Amino acid sequence: MEKIAVIGFENKTEISERYNSKAAVDFDVDCTSRALNFSYSAVFIKSGAEDCVIRAWLTNEHLRIVGDTEALFAEIDFFLGIPEPLEIERKFLVEKPDESKLLEYKFCGCVNIAQAYINKNGERYRVRKRGADGDFIYIKTEKIKITEMKRIEKESRISEAEYLESIKGEKVLYKNRYLIIYGEKCFELDMFPFWSDKALLEIELKSETESFAIPPFLKVLKEVTQDKTYRNSVLSQIYLSLIHISEPTRPY
Repeated sequence: MEKIAVIGFENKTEISERYNSKAAVDFDVDCTSRALNFSYSAVFIKSGAEDCVIRAWLTNEHLRIVGDTEALFAEIDFFLGIPEPLEIERKFLVEKPDESKLLEYKFCGCVNIAQAYINKNGERYRVRKRGADGDFIYIKTEKIKITEMKRIEKESRISEAEYLESIKGEKVLYKNRYLIIYGEKCFELDMFPFWSDKALLEIELKSETESFAIPPFLKVLKEVTQDKTYRNSVLSQIYLSLIHISEPTRPY
């Protein structure tokens, strides 16, 4: 059962009753450590929350800012895969920003990611190590393509031992991921050790027509949602074949 945090909503009984068989819901959790942050699969914060509350949860793997109860239910349903577990995202190639200046933006956090794409014993999936400063979670993801923008996605947390066993003999892709909240949307900016001048920006949406505004401090070069060459699985094959990357840019 997924463990989620809901912050800033007064109708706790209604929320609990709606999801009591689908998720473990905690309310108004005070995020006091990165380990506590990572213990939640998703965090939903009501818009208008104090900046310090949003900043405390910035590095959660699924942080969403929501305006009201209807929006909250829509976001939680989508996260839990009700009625089906979809991933809808758009992807942009952007000019690589100055990382130190990027972190000056009040709603920007950074995590380190190492991931590998596994194709063995009739299974195809991704395993990922995600975290920072010694606190990590490990995730197994299976995806089934519907369109270039939409996929069925099934995620589950695994142990460190399962992750290490999975990556034996595999190419591991390292990246720094910046989580940026802008206009109540969460953007993911990935910087790779093999690119010095560009990065990938992603945003997950609830529909293929959902509108959003890209942060003005990021310079978009082009949209690459439909371009298969910018998939992480393809990048790992191209660049890790050309150069030997034995160590990431930051300690993992």
